[in-house]
Amino acid sequence: MRLRILIFILFIPSLVFATVTVNPQFHWTQRYHYDLRQKNHQLYVNRLSLNLNYSDKDNKGLFSITPFFEIRRNIDKDLWERKELGVEIGKEIFPWLYLGNAIQKGWQKEDYRFYADYEKRDYMESEMRLMLKHKLLSTKYVTLNGFILNEYTYDFDIGASTRNEVAIGLTAPVGKYAEAEINWRHIDRIHYYDSDTFEAAITLIF
Repeated sequence: MRLRILIFILFIPSLVFATVTVNPQFHWTQRYHYDLRQKNHQLYVNRLSLNLNYSDKDNKGLFSITPFFEIRRNIDKDLWERKELGVEIGKEIFPWLYLGNAIQKGWQKEDYRFYADYEKRDYMESEMRLMLKHKLLSTKYVTLNGFILNEYTYDFDIGASTRNEVAIGLTAPVGKYAEAEINWRHIDRIHYYDSDTFEAAITLIF
């Protein structure tokens, strides 16, 4: 039932917001996640998303709706650790401030209590995302942007918050159709173990 509701949400934009301008972009992100604290927790992440950026008749940005699918593979244990299907609704409150919230369906995730084992289940989550960003360098050849990100996750099935993540990093466009990213991230699995990670990613934009 919850999955049906999520699928319905994915198609709401085409029905409700038909009178505004939509600028769609397809993003394919490949990310490597190296955990500095935990052994056997190096991840390869693939994320596909369709960014639907809505604007008014004066081309002023209103909000964005982003359906996405993500899979995370644990390289050390050779298993698919987590799969997600969801949609995020967000808005740039200011050019330097983004606020968004995602509703996502997940399958097969780690058991926070016994890290050596994995709990296979499906669940529904809400993930709130707050991002501060700033252009650090802009020349004819190089553009460098900095960001600070906070992600807070609530699990509807267990009725409690499960993760609070803080990241600081850099992004840089690579030509017209790609973006590179590096960041450091602290992951607080609430009431369980923490991680400090280094991440590197490349996003193709179509």
